[in-house]
Amino acid sequence: MPDGQKKRRGVGFWVLWGGVGAVALLAASGGAGWIFLNKIDLGGFVARRATAALGRTVQVGSLHVTPGRWLKVDMTKVRLANIPGGTGPDMVRVGHLAAEVNVSSLLHGPMLVRHVAISDVYVMVERTPEHLPNWRFGKQADTGAKVEPHPAATGLDDRSHYPTALDVTVQNGEVIYRTAHGSEFRTTLKTVSLQTDGADKPVHLAVDGAYNDTPVTMSATLQPFSVLRQTNTPYGIDMEAKSGDLTITFKGTATDPINADGIKGAVTANSPTSHPMMQIAGLPAQQDIAMQMSGQFEHDGNVWSVTQGKGMVKDNPMTITLMRLVEGGRGEPDHVTADIAFSKLNLNEFLRGQKTSASSDTDIPLTVDRAPDPLVDAKLSVKQLSYNALTFSNVALAVSVTPGAVAVEMLGLDYMGATLKASGKIEAADKGAAHVGAAVNVSGVDIEKLRRALGFGPIPLRGRIDMQMRADATQKTLNAAVRSADVAAAVSMTGGSLEKKVIGLASADLAMLFNKPTGLTPVSCLLGVVSSRGGVGQALPLRIRTGSGTVAANARFDLNRKWFDLTFGTQASTTGRFALDIPVRVSGSFSSPKVRPASWSADGRAMMAQTERLNTLPAAVKQFAQKNACYQVIGK
Repeated sequence: MPDGQKKRRGVGFWVLWGGVGAVALLAASGGAGWIFLNKIDLGGFVARRATAALGRTVQVGSLHVTPGRWLKVDMTKVRLANIPGGTGPDMVRVGHLAAEVNVSSLLHGPMLVRHVAISDVYVMVERTPEHLPNWRFGKQADTGAKVEPHPAATGLDDRSHYPTALDVTVQNGEVIYRTAHGSEFRTTLKTVSLQTDGADKPVHLAVDGAYNDTPVTMSATLQPFSVLRQTNTPYGIDMEAKSGDLTITFKGTATDPINADGIKGAVTANSPTSHPMMQIAGLPAQQDIAMQMSGQFEHDGNVWSVTQGKGMVKDNPMTITLMRLVEGGRGEPDHVTADIAFSKLNLNEFLRGQKTSASSDTDIPLTVDRAPDPLVDAKLSVKQLSYNALTFSNVALAVSVTPGAVAVEMLGLDYMGATLKASGKIEAADKGAAHVGAAVNVSGVDIEKLRRALGFGPIPLRGRIDMQMRADATQKTLNAAVRSADVAAAVSMTGGSLEKKVIGLASADLAMLFNKPTGLTPVSCLLGVVSSRGGVGQALPLRIRTGSGTVAANARFDLNRKWFDLTFGTQASTTGRFALDIPVRVSGSFSSPKVRPASWSADGRAMMAQTERLNTLPAAVKQFAQKNACYQVIGK
């Protein structure tokens, strides 16, 4: 609810009901002139009294009173001036107001009115660019843009003298809330009707109108006016609102119902397409997204929240632990906090509008606002997440949106038995792009599952590897950033096994002429330094230490072409006396590479060492590499 709706008793009350009361009292004190009262235009008198009371110009085109047991009041062309610097000259305009007031209720109270008819209503509630609110009057206006105390602390929400309105009709109304930044939220009231059979009977409210040009209807059953006048008693509300296929219900109470504050109760929302919701929010609706949600809603001052929520978004079950909006103060953005969990979530359905195949190209734009409103702190967990042809499990994400940056404070997920943990930041860059920087730790990657996912043919290495890497890219979308990222990584294995024939092949051991080795030899350590740009890179240096010998290798690769070139050989000091230590080269496509002997020049051996590359690694990656026993072997 915008700040402008927190006017305490409200402009309508002071201008309209206050005017009715003043006129009625004047008429009651008229004595012999009572029967001639309807001939007198009291508009100027009431306008002057209201101007003095509000500290702002009030105009009344005409005001006539017809005496009787029910005093008839008829007002036209009522205007309340806006504050200096406001968008327009008027804050309130009322074309016509007619009502009947029970005369005895003026003496004994509370006021009782009936047949209230109001038409051609305009209300502009706004803050000026200097953050001055236009809904404060008299001494309150002198406080400027300071935070207004809660009505409970000031007594301004005293409801004990509110009138009972038996029936009210409003036609052709418009209420606009305008922020200090110039954003407008427009409510159009085609018809509004309120009816009750008495002060102790339920009140029925119906509204037919629109919000931001989206048609909306609302019906509500409210507690009697007698309960409304009990200031310290929460006021019961049972409401249903509809817009297209969107239905929202609320059943609860409000401690300050006149200002729509202190609200607490159960809320539900249901929309097979979500189009009306997107239209109301001013967002494009490019596809149908069925949504169902229920939870506990609260509004207290500047804080709006939903807790204990459950629902379904396009066949994706969700649980809402917390969704909270805190309205920003002077010159400050709003702040959203969210904690949402999904049992499953298919991003392809949201980003492409349909279920996708392995050849799909779902993508996420990297959009970063330099002055976001609202700011965001969000936690998201998903038991099963689908993105393109990939399926992840146990996904946990903590993200914050601040000026010029989206910080991923924590990202964790499981994929093919491996665990990934990452953190990073997306920062605004030139020409609509964003810079992505991320630190990633991957543990427990099964080599066999990985080579199948990459399309490799069988490889002689078994076990699980760990990896620590740093990735940076400047692009407009997530997929483009992944494809073009600069990557520096260390790959480590502290267990596993290598086929013995690899050692024999790499060492060119003459003993293999008489006895070909079979089986596996344990790997005591494996360490490689990997760097790439745009999917093209190298693994250099690379060491595998086993009980049968130590293998040194270097590799080049192109993930885009699914091509690699690997040269490996044994270190002479670790192999047998019959080993020639002739290197082997394996190159070609991932699925069908060619194997042949390779030269082992002095330059090649120097390249294999490359100990200085360990010193150029990012700090976190280097610390990870230093924990591996092969770290000291590289360069020997």
